[in-house]
Amino acid sequence: MMREDSQPIDSYRAFSRRGEGEIRARGSRFFGLALPLAGEDDVQQYLEEVRAKYPGANHHAFAFRVGLGVPVERFSDDGEPSGTAGMPLLSLLQGRDLVNSLLIVSRIFGGTLLGKGGLVRAYSEAGREAMKAARPAEYAYGYLLSLQVPYDSWGELEYGLRNRGYSITGVNYGESVDVDLWISRCEREGFEAWLAEISSGSIVPLDRGTRYVARKVIGE
Repeated sequence: MMREDSQPIDSYRAFSRRGEGEIRARGSRFFGLALPLAGEDDVQQYLEEVRAKYPGANHHAFAFRVGLGVPVERFSDDGEPSGTAGMPLLSLLQGRDLVNSLLIVSRIFGGTLLGKGGLVRAYSEAGREAMKAARPAEYAYGYLLSLQVPYDSWGELEYGLRNRGYSITGVNYGESVDVDLWISRCEREGFEAWLAEISSGSIVPLDRGTRYVARKVIGE
């Protein structure tokens, strides 16, 4: 995720997985879907998916926010009275400051009109249920690093890595202990200073790229 100046930001919030939820309101059924969104071009694909899954649905309202800095925001009431479906879903995303995230709520009409207030409540409730299942998370920007550690140094180093809360993503035992790590940008300087001290400068991290990683589920 990059800003317009091509500099990565430290963190952003988005759904960590696909989530679904369902509510009923005076006979109508509302099916919510929340999921991460790679780009605006993918929205139509997911709309086609829910149309196929709920062929009896009269409406498929949606909202999404994509991009960082000033995200692109779109919503649709899909035939419901203006402001009763898509805008409430967009407000849910805005309220959690979620980006690269999509909410869709499909409605199967139950024969009883809900009124504008009832529709807002129903779409919002279905959206919230799907959002909870999708586990909104904070994604942090960091570095993928590799270490080659002599066996006689591994015990102390492993203890230090885990005690300090650094993210070990892989360990391979060969001629040396090859360790893969993810280190956030704010941890990098402190990590390198600690590593140099504990290894007397003999272990130098190798850069393997960068990645955003879900560090914390929001609300837990």
